[in-house]
Amino acid sequence: MQGAQANRLSVELLIEELAHHPVNSNVFFRRFKDHRLSRQQLQVFFRQYHYFCHHFVQRLEGLLYTTPLDEVEMRVELVKTLYSELGSGSVEQAHGRQLERFLQRLGVSLAELRCTRPLPEVEAYLQVLHRLFMETDYLAALGAELAVETTAAAEFRYLYPGLQKYQEFTTDDLAFFELHVHEEQQHSDWITEAVRKTATTPNALARVAAGARETADAWHEFWKGVYRVVFDEPCPT
Repeated sequence: MQGAQANRLSVELLIEELAHHPVNSNVFFRRFKDHRLSRQQLQVFFRQYHYFCHHFVQRLEGLLYTTPLDEVEMRVELVKTLYSELGSGSVEQAHGRQLERFLQRLGVSLAELRCTRPLPEVEAYLQVLHRLFMETDYLAALGAELAVETTAAAEFRYLYPGLQKYQEFTTDDLAFFELHVHEEQQHSDWITEAVRKTATTPNALARVAAGARETADAWHEFWKGVYRVVFDEPCPT
């Protein structure tokens, strides 16, 4: 019992560390929330953001495939997260479809989205996820997904109110963002539960933490790249 309690405490410390990572309040988030962007700037940003979201689901599917069959607790929590990403069984409510409807409202066609070329920082982040999810051990992969879901909640606390400044967007247009204000915390809770049940030794938790930290750092670089291209200036340090 004492060992289990110590492990839970260590998991909570890792969650706290991720919650205080600088990516959660990076300069792009703050500028997006506090300033009005041009339509072109919004299009540039959300095409890159869509590119990431579109490919992330495939990475998540790969993580589920490479998770050992005997790690049932981890697989269950991953399935719940993937099912949620895919609209909980509703094609039209799949998160990718919701985001695409917003982009069409922004004036970006599906054909244009398919032609989007990722920024180096966007591609680098996806490569980090690919490597950690599918080419390393499943504990580092679990840590990477923990970082993804734990830090994702922060972005919507900036993006959603930032978009509410624009009178041309209706409540329906912003459904993707409103949904994620609430849903990302649930995703984080699911993956945290998977960590508690899977990383049951100090060594295992260390592998989880290594994957989480690398992912959070790469996510921070992602937003620096977005800042650079959207505002056409180097990202302030």
